[in-house]
Amino acid sequence: MNIFCVDRLYELFEELDVPPVGRERIIDSFRRPARDLQPNRARSPMEMLCPKMDMTIHVANAIERAAANAYLFDDDVLGYLDSPFELNVKYRGRGGKEIRFNWSQGFLVITSSCLRLDEWFTLDSLNKNCKRNPARYQRDGSVFRCPPIEEAAKRLGIVYRIRIAEEIDAITARNRDFLRSYLVDGEEVPSSFVRKVEDYFDKVSFTTLEELQEALPEYKADDFHVAIARGKLTSDLSSAFVCDKNRFMVFRSVESRDLYCEAYQWERRLSTIDLENSPPDFRVGTKFVLCSNVFTVAVRGDLEALLNSEDGGQPIVMQVANLSNFWRDNKVTILSIPSNKNDALCLNSKWRYASDDAVKNAVRKLELLSRWENGDESVEVREAYTDRSYRSIRAARDSALRAGEDVLAAIVPNWSARGNHRSRLSEEVEKEIEKAFKDDYASLRGPRKWFVFGKLSKTLEKIGEKISKMTFLRRVAKEIDVETIRKRAGDKAAYQASRFVWVIRHDTPVHGDYPMQYVHIDHTELDIEVVSKKTGESLGRPVLTLIICAFSRRILGFYLSLRKPRYLSCMAALMNMIRVFGRAPEYVVFDGGAEFGASDFKWMLRFLGSGEKPRKTSACRDGDVIERVFCMSQKAFIENLFGNTKLRKNPRGLTKEVDPTGLARHTLEELWDGLERFFFDVYDKRRHGTLLMSPRQKFENGLDRSGRRRGRLRNLKDCIPFAFPTVRGATRKLDCQRGIRTDHSQFRNPRLESPVYQGMSVQVKRHPIDPNVIYAFVKGEWYPMLRVKTDADISSTEPISLAEFEENAILHSRVLESQHEANMAVSGIVESMDQKWTERVAVNQCEKKDPESDEETEDKQHSNDGAESKSFGGPGEGPSLADQMRLLKSGGYHAKRYE
Repeated sequence: MNIFCVDRLYELFEELDVPPVGRERIIDSFRRPARDLQPNRARSPMEMLCPKMDMTIHVANAIERAAANAYLFDDDVLGYLDSPFELNVKYRGRGGKEIRFNWSQGFLVITSSCLRLDEWFTLDSLNKNCKRNPARYQRDGSVFRCPPIEEAAKRLGIVYRIRIAEEIDAITARNRDFLRSYLVDGEEVPSSFVRKVEDYFDKVSFTTLEELQEALPEYKADDFHVAIARGKLTSDLSSAFVCDKNRFMVFRSVESRDLYCEAYQWERRLSTIDLENSPPDFRVGTKFVLCSNVFTVAVRGDLEALLNSEDGGQPIVMQVANLSNFWRDNKVTILSIPSNKNDALCLNSKWRYASDDAVKNAVRKLELLSRWENGDESVEVREAYTDRSYRSIRAARDSALRAGEDVLAAIVPNWSARGNHRSRLSEEVEKEIEKAFKDDYASLRGPRKWFVFGKLSKTLEKIGEKISKMTFLRRVAKEIDVETIRKRAGDKAAYQASRFVWVIRHDTPVHGDYPMQYVHIDHTELDIEVVSKKTGESLGRPVLTLIICAFSRRILGFYLSLRKPRYLSCMAALMNMIRVFGRAPEYVVFDGGAEFGASDFKWMLRFLGSGEKPRKTSACRDGDVIERVFCMSQKAFIENLFGNTKLRKNPRGLTKEVDPTGLARHTLEELWDGLERFFFDVYDKRRHGTLLMSPRQKFENGLDRSGRRRGRLRNLKDCIPFAFPTVRGATRKLDCQRGIRTDHSQFRNPRLESPVYQGMSVQVKRHPIDPNVIYAFVKGEWYPMLRVKTDADISSTEPISLAEFEENAILHSRVLESQHEANMAVSGIVESMDQKWTERVAVNQCEKKDPESDEETEDKQHSNDGAESKSFGGPGEGPSLADQMRLLKSGGYHAKRYE
């Protein structure tokens, strides 16, 4: 793999005579922000690390991903960019109308011979585009063109090409995807390995990877894989999957590989046939070695085969059974087996439509024919068929024998073709039925079928036609498909009814080729309530964040939180995975949650060298691997604990006695410990129904088979603190006496307890799986700061500390809620007291207006040492002491209490 060089690009500008406008566009494409690809129902974009360009390449779908890998492994490609720039394209459409649009798809590919733009399509989509828009897309034999874009690119000195996904071989694409991590991680081949490989190929020109590994046992599988990825070991990536070592071919040089492919490359290689358990069928074209002579099967019947000799000798006839026996005795060496020209699935075979009764009828015909030929004149023979029928059966049998076909299949009756299969409805009725289904049935109104039948019947009556209920119901069953469901109920309902895709391709595994190539991460709320260790109150239902390896179904890490799903939980689960396994994944698969778009989370993936692979929107099947683990853990473990909430699924049957809140007894710490033992001791060692082995065994076998991939190894200490999340606000004020306060705790470091650091604003990062530690960046150095703990939790382990951290967060939030409620209660008390004072003022105003009340007041005021009375309602004045005492007594309070 060569590395992109900017100086070489400027040299190409001069060599290829690129115009100034083209140079400016290409240079600006390196400064242009990457395209923002969002997942939808049709595509799942990815971000792929590119060591050739030293940047991230964004691909929109699986076709562009295979193309990006092809550019990465192609030494003729000096560099490439996705969606480099926009082209202003215009052309004349239908009716001579001018159409303008901006094209910004595909790749800019830089080679030593030209600069080109590649846009990738599938063959089906191109054929549809040619029919739908012939002015833009054209087909010239097997070549597809787009003249408007070609003309726009030509003005920039660039060549535009339409590429077809079928150009990339499926096995080759799988091998490139398997080997690309060695290039991303920058692994190199030992120099001693290259010398010993050259010494080995001095004796042979080609061999299998298995034989080469047996000849060099001192080297590991990773060394061979790195050599293949780096091009130090010439190989044929289309021969077989690289892990199938007994079929993957390696060569002395490129010339040896080309010579081998020219001499022994057939339409279907021997590698696709399992010859270890069953002999070959020696079909026409099979080439093999017998008695040091090379023969080719020219004609093959059921019993005998005609063999042509490669040395020009006379053809010989040999029984097929003898050839099979020679193969079992290792006297025959198969060189190649051609592909079967017929349908591999035998879709054209007569046996496809033959019922059991038809096969029995054919067997009986042969028995009766044999008896008729032997002169049997019994009633059974004569009544079954006439002599003419027997002669027809004999002719069909003899013709099959001469052609080397199956005799029984030649005379089996085709009863399914009997009868009149043409439509009995007129064209006018068919048009009305199609119109009724298109306009009425397939609509968002979603009418019932009997409503459509009634409306259709009235329409047919007007033209003098009618349709029966059974005919209509058969047409309804025929018309109901995914597209009809989409028109009646929307995309989500259509997705549930769509065809289930078990595999991506017939030769591509769904969940990757090696452990941790794809890991899924997601959240779920557990069906259990936990209680506080400190207060005993219910803390609600915890949220489980889980990471699982898609290849082995092994659980790699988890995190429990009492708060809603957030990016901190995802980062903590990833760090827990790094701590336990010491290995980073190739791609991380996640849904469209907002927490996966956090900048800290994306930076952690980039720091670990892991690519992003968002799932399609509203495509729940893409996450079946992790969703099944969620369901299994809930039913196998969570629903067996006190406080589980499975009874809440039937709220009408829920009573106070069985309310999970009252039955909850387990703390978050206990649940954390139980899940850890369940995931890593029970589930990890239990045989998986699909794998037929335990996830741990599948994981280890995958590493042994595909290589340990030393470049994927990560140490938790190396991630400190660069892959850690920042605190809210990113910075904190440093107090030289108390340290830094964050997450409701105080953190200190004796080295920072100096007046020099007082009030300094420093960047702070928190440890995602150890809440007792944070890191502060002070004067160019990261300082670890420990939480000020009590004597009760000095010896706490990480799970206990994390459980305590999550519990404290919930309790602190409830403290704030309680304080808010207390402030509201105090406000209510003060407001009620002010209201009572207002009422008292109003009462005194009323008493002042009453004369009798005024005289009584004056008598009481004169009797109280001649004290002057004050007016009761003047502005800014309050009631006198005598009035207050009188009101208190009238309210039921005794005056002695206030003396």
